[in-house]
Amino acid sequence: MTSIVKLEALSGAKDDGPLCYLLQVDDVYLLLDCGWDENFDLLYIEAVKKRVPYISAVLLSYADISHAGALPYLVAKCGLTAPIYATGPTCKMGVMYAYDWLQSHKAVEDFTHFTFDDVDAAFDRVQQLKYNQTVSLKGDSGLQIVPLPAGHIIGGAIWRISKAGDDEIVYAVDYNHKKERHLNGCVFDAIQRPHLLITDSFNAQYKQPGRKQRDEALVTKMLRTLQQGGDCLVVIDTAGRVLEIAHLLDQLWSNKDAGLSGHNLVMLSHVASSVVRFAKSQIEWMSDKIMRSFEQGRFNPFQFDHVQLCHSHAEVSRIRSPKVVLCSDLSMECGFSRELFLEWCSNTKNTIMITGRSGERTLGSKLIRMAERQDRGIRQLTLEIKRRIRLEGVELEEHRARKLHEHQEEARKKMEANRRRGGGAGAKADVSDSDSDDDDVIASAVAAVTGVQAAATAAAAGGGGAAAPIPSTPRSSSTGGGIPPPLTPMEGRTFPVHESHSSTAVSSYDIIQKWEHTQKASFFKQNKKSFPMFGYVEERVKWDDYGEVIRPEDYMMDAVAPTAAKSNGQGGANGVIGQNALHGPDQKPERGIKADPDAQSAAAASSADSFVEEEWPTKCLKYITKLEVLCRIEFIDFEGRSDGESIKKILSQIRPKQLIIVHGDKAATQHLADYAKSSGAVQGSIFTPKLGEIVDATVESRIFQVALSDALLTSLSFQKVKEAELVWLDAKLLKRIAEDGTTGKEEEDEDGEGEDDEMEAENSFSGLDGMAPPSAKRMRSRRQADRFLLDALEAAHVPPHQAVFVNEPKLSDMRQVLQAAGYTAEFSAGVLQISGVASIRRNDAGRFHVEGCASEKYFQIRDLIYKQFAIV
Repeated sequence: MTSIVKLEALSGAKDDGPLCYLLQVDDVYLLLDCGWDENFDLLYIEAVKKRVPYISAVLLSYADISHAGALPYLVAKCGLTAPIYATGPTCKMGVMYAYDWLQSHKAVEDFTHFTFDDVDAAFDRVQQLKYNQTVSLKGDSGLQIVPLPAGHIIGGAIWRISKAGDDEIVYAVDYNHKKERHLNGCVFDAIQRPHLLITDSFNAQYKQPGRKQRDEALVTKMLRTLQQGGDCLVVIDTAGRVLEIAHLLDQLWSNKDAGLSGHNLVMLSHVASSVVRFAKSQIEWMSDKIMRSFEQGRFNPFQFDHVQLCHSHAEVSRIRSPKVVLCSDLSMECGFSRELFLEWCSNTKNTIMITGRSGERTLGSKLIRMAERQDRGIRQLTLEIKRRIRLEGVELEEHRARKLHEHQEEARKKMEANRRRGGGAGAKADVSDSDSDDDDVIASAVAAVTGVQAAATAAAAGGGGAAAPIPSTPRSSSTGGGIPPPLTPMEGRTFPVHESHSSTAVSSYDIIQKWEHTQKASFFKQNKKSFPMFGYVEERVKWDDYGEVIRPEDYMMDAVAPTAAKSNGQGGANGVIGQNALHGPDQKPERGIKADPDAQSAAAASSADSFVEEEWPTKCLKYITKLEVLCRIEFIDFEGRSDGESIKKILSQIRPKQLIIVHGDKAATQHLADYAKSSGAVQGSIFTPKLGEIVDATVESRIFQVALSDALLTSLSFQKVKEAELVWLDAKLLKRIAEDGTTGKEEEDEDGEGEDDEMEAENSFSGLDGMAPPSAKRMRSRRQADRFLLDALEAAHVPPHQAVFVNEPKLSDMRQVLQAAGYTAEFSAGVLQISGVASIRRNDAGRFHVEGCASEKYFQIRDLIYKQFAIV
């Protein structure tokens, strides 16, 4: 392969961390996967962020978190705009993985790395491909990518990267060659002796049990737990391997002889229903057996008969025990698997089954080591527990007071903005329509009513009246800016009852006198005047192309927390007014309003009328605790990866020219490298990069990138030969701008004979292409165009050269060309005789030899022959 090929391991090198690698092919940079894990390593993300401007495309192998977990963050926070390629199921299930992961973290902590909108925006940019579909990357690089089936999880891909007429680069990690119930295995028949193979060593030293032995162990241990009256927790991923186990268990539950039909089978995750729905619609990506059964009898194996789909801990708690629960995720650092483990680990009847390995220092890996040791003594774990709890007591009051203050301040600013806009619009009454005039008048009227209500409230409070205060916060007709939609004048209000009706008594519903002075004076005359009687804001119905605009807040239900309702029903013993005490039995209740037993202030009443909490306030807690694990712990491998023996056989079958080993601990990586070297499966170089290391897999070591000057480029005359264009080049090699900004001396290389200059250039490049820091690597290719430049020679210094004829036409083709031009051309003893004037034959070197009598006709024939060649 004559291209420059380099690989930088950004994550997942000599460890079992998330996978992320940067592959360089000439000037194209491909990001191979972009996984993340529970550590949320931002240093690794920062390293990727520095390379984002140079990334040409992103290739996703699988949908799980270890391969695509960082994609939402890179798109939302790091400005990744390069095209993203993945198969259809990888795109859909990737959203499910991200949703479940995000929701699991938000349930116990304040998660700020990305949001659900970021997940949607990232995966909406994915270009979905089918297996064996060839896609050419944008630009003139000539690179093509092809996804091949990889097994493991639905939509998994092995990426084949090739250049037109050149060798291939294959990126194959976490593949599975074995055929399973719902997936076919990967096939390497289409891959033979690639230039470079990038593969993993995760299972290089691991030996898997047989499929029959594995399934029997699962069923036996599960049945034993259920017969003893215990619950069985099966820890699995969100949307990948869970399909294999759910399909298996649903078939077992359908078998009456298995003795499992009397127990409950549950699939628990935040996106369980969506995962099953997507699985039903992706039959064409599954095994041949499933496809045949669907085509013949329209049987969909994911139309479960016995699997109950749950989305919360409360739903699982309502299901009768004993039961089997499939829940995510494998690391057990968050999500339902961790919650159920904390709840069930103290019961000796229960069993926890781990079906896959996760990163070091996770709860899942600790339980696997515990299962392998099979300790019979006391088993204890020290864990950090994260909880999200509701605010109560003083904390709740302080939170609501703070939110109320923020809401009032926001409402004040909104009303002030509306008032200013209303005053400005009044100055243009002559050219504005009636609707805008009415809005201005209403806004001013509301402001006037506010002043009267405040005066009435003060008078009532000073006189010791028993009337409840009228809310003093005016309502706006706008629903934006965080202000709730306006209510009707009578909704949620309690009007005062006056003992006397003397002329000195002031009521909030009296007619407003002398309203004109509240309006701002303007140069233009107002055409119409209105004297509003009540502080009523008439809400105007807004329409669009589809009819009346629907406001979601009009249909939202105010759910009162059970604890609050229980305490509030006794008349507010804890300082919070009960629903009926404030509003009466027939009026709409407002929740969470702080009350004063003696008197209500106007500000509190106003906030009660306008401020509504969408959800109960919560806070996050962290604490360290020790747990004694009394339940049984089992590890049953359902990962769906090829084991060490299979990896070695596949490597011997492919026989790549060069090999790069990633994603595996140091011992497994070295073990696979030693095998590849000793067995002769790899004839070229074998690389085992460290984290952040750049490996150079370029075969041709004397390849350099240079730039052509404008003067040289304009002087060239290209000759087209088939699909290529050729030109003879005489130029001088300049060493221009050095790293310190100085200009190097000019070195001439005429007719390709400047060997000293080549050696100097090679030495310069060897210094640049060493294992430099990753941050300096990106600027290197840009500096090379400045440091090495081909410039035109002066006409006097251009050496002569013999013409080169490029093409290999056959004599039979030449005969047809000459006959089409009107000449007689016949073969005689292997020589093509042309009109008795010239002849063409091939010499011992296989070149054309033209001879004949010098004449005008001979030169015409020669020119016609020359046109069949590109002469440089």
